[in-house]
Amino acid sequence: MRGRGVKVSHRAARGLTAGHPWVFRDSLLRPLEGKEAGDTIQICDEDGRPLGWGLCEPEGAIAVRIVERGPTLRWDDAELARRVEVAVALRRATLSPGVLHACRLVHGEGDGLPGLAVDRLGEFLLVYKYSRAAEAYLERLVPILAEQLSPAGIYMQDRVRGVVADERKPPAFHLHGKTAPPELEIEEDGLRFVVDVSAPVSPGLFLDLREGRRLAERLSAGRRVLNLFSFTGSFGVRAVRGGATKVVNVDAAARSHARCRQNLVASGMDPEACEAFTGDAFAFLERMRQRGERFDLVVVDPPPFSRVKGKVFSAMRDWEELLQATAHVVAPGGEILAISNAAKLDDGELLSSVGRGALMAEREAKLLSELGLPEDFPVPPAFGEGRYLQIKRLWLG
Repeated sequence: MRGRGVKVSHRAARGLTAGHPWVFRDSLLRPLEGKEAGDTIQICDEDGRPLGWGLCEPEGAIAVRIVERGPTLRWDDAELARRVEVAVALRRATLSPGVLHACRLVHGEGDGLPGLAVDRLGEFLLVYKYSRAAEAYLERLVPILAEQLSPAGIYMQDRVRGVVADERKPPAFHLHGKTAPPELEIEEDGLRFVVDVSAPVSPGLFLDLREGRRLAERLSAGRRVLNLFSFTGSFGVRAVRGGATKVVNVDAAARSHARCRQNLVASGMDPEACEAFTGDAFAFLERMRQRGERFDLVVVDPPPFSRVKGKVFSAMRDWEELLQATAHVVAPGGEILAISNAAKLDDGELLSSVGRGALMAEREAKLLSELGLPEDFPVPPAFGEGRYLQIKRLWLG
């Protein structure tokens, strides 16, 4: 497994010594040859000084994922168990009790277990596999998770292989323990949400948006709230508990609204507390503009890419148009929570698009505050690519 090492450019070496967890293929001084996914290899700078050890990726922009920064490789079962133990201890030390049973326990590179993540969803664990390199240690990791955390069952979503248009993703794979019910209730801050750990894409609650949901709840009292791209309505549920006078969820999928009603019931609320609109968000916004409808708080959480009835939305190019359309339905002095989880859309690009959109709607916009990933999604300080989530709180005059 420990074949001859590879050298990287001086620029890449500086990033690695600062804690960046990836070696990009274009920074290698020579190509990787004869290596399988997950093979360990030593990384050195141009002068041959050792920088650490990593797991090989046979293809793609990332060539090596760092697992050890010292001269000696530690990557046996005992070390895997130690890293899981440290990761779980961090969550217990930093998270409130109300979210310990719906949180991320292992966040890939941030916890020294590259290429995968592990979520706790009630009694079950859901593993996300993001890289071929992770396949090399996944079988060793599963019994460690079972021993340390005693879950009822463990599932895995394979996020390595891309899915072409119109192709359905397979459900999550059952790896260990008993099978989960299709409707499992989990708790977040005293609210209950129905999830499916075997679902092919998302179980039904994005754990990384927890701080955004908390903010929306704090801002909702006495306000008319619009929740665009509402998915299973978690922001809407928070707004209802926060005291909103009106909550409207907009999503292209009717099943998402059905799940929102289930979430409201599970949390002891009126299942009809949120109004539901099924269809295109842009069409809804135009209809509200023509009617003169206005909202005091609008949550805008689009997917990085979507296709609804032939219309394509891309976060990389369409935020400006989306913000312009949204600004038309925000009451004077109202607010927008603009949320982006597109890793390739950096902070400056998002804010520029948001600013242009507001001006095109002839509205004055001010950035009030910003949020990112919560405590259970740690990343190395030098790992800019890992800080993918942006939540911008905007005031519109």
